[in-house]
Amino acid sequence: MKAHTEASVERRRHPRTALRMSLGCIRLDPDGGDVTDTLDMTDISRSGMGAICDRAFYPGQRVVLHLPAGEDRGRRNIYAAVIRAQSSDAGYRVGLEFDRASAAAWYSAPVATVAA
Repeated sequence: MKAHTEASVERRRHPRTALRMSLGCIRLDPDGGDVTDTLDMTDISRSGMGAICDRAFYPGQRVVLHLPAGEDRGRRNIYAAVIRAQSSDAGYRVGLEFDRASAAAWYSAPVATVAA
């Protein structure tokens, strides 16, 4: 029987894509202090994303993320929940799971067309 290491077992439903960008975040259930934050995204998939922030988050915390919708389509809001939060040398690393309904709307948003 072959043993699986933690690194060899992928538990995610969708493959991740490494993507570095800063985006706005609103805490829906703030624990005091500012309600808005800036997250530095590290990766994204259809169901969630990883990010780094200067301030701590906690598992179960709900947020609204301001994600780009594509060329000439501005930004879209997507609801998410923190599923993992830990301190690191770079700040606080968080794993976010997108709300299925708002993620589906984000992925199915119509592509803007330019008149010729």
